[in-house]
Amino acid sequence: MDLKKFAVRALVTVIFAPFILFCAWTGGYLFLAFVISLVVLGVNEFYALSVQKATYPEKIIGTIASAALCITMFFSGASHAWLVLAAAIILLGTYELFRNQVGPILNLATTLMGILYIAFSLSFLILIRELPRESALEYRQGGQIMIAVFLAIWMSDTMAYVLGSQFGKHKLFERVSPNKTVEGTILGFLFAVGVAWVCQITFLDYMKLVHVVVIGVICGSVGQVSDLLESLLKRDAGVKDSSNLIPGHGGVLDRFDSEILVAPVVYIYLKFVVF
Repeated sequence: MDLKKFAVRALVTVIFAPFILFCAWTGGYLFLAFVISLVVLGVNEFYALSVQKATYPEKIIGTIASAALCITMFFSGASHAWLVLAAAIILLGTYELFRNQVGPILNLATTLMGILYIAFSLSFLILIRELPRESALEYRQGGQIMIAVFLAIWMSDTMAYVLGSQFGKHKLFERVSPNKTVEGTILGFLFAVGVAWVCQITFLDYMKLVHVVVIGVICGSVGQVSDLLESLLKRDAGVKDSSNLIPGHGGVLDRFDSEILVAPVVYIYLKFVVF
């Protein structure tokens, strides 16, 4: 393990983690602005990766559609997301028709993939935070659930990295991520579940333990799959980090890669099983 890099990562986390948790606790327009920022930066990092594969995504339309998707999720929920996606498809197809750029199939597919993979998935963070609008929960409880999800993911990522570096002997998926180990993955999973359990006995006591543990399981398993998927995309593009925006962490996609797939799965579980 690179101790200097780990120290930088730790310092950045200490500075920014409280702000992120504050946004989650506060909710409303502050959390909406936070997620839109993640989505806009993440989508553009994804498009920058795709350029390495000789594709030409339409960044402006893709970015605007991604932000619009988050705003729609905030005000109308998932039921109207199809309107934004339909408008994006129409605009992108029309623009590509007159764009006179090579590879229109790849360009359209890449631009839409950025909207779906990054924006649509991360916008479920908004739906989790605003879940009290659809249920009997108090508004603050939506923030508590969102905080628990973040904590479980972060602990899983950190322990998988730290303990995997120290005790890992067996490569997990060397073709995709050479540094990830089976031992680190298992320990990261266990710590995610453990954090969820601690959250249940401290501030999520209005939820049954089994439901909170399932959320921990999702964060510890789906989160690591999501991490591997982002690593696969970077490896295909031939880069180490999605950007150098966050010191010690890389880019937004590097720091919030686990949340991309975790957010929709957790929301679906909460919406259709718990509440």
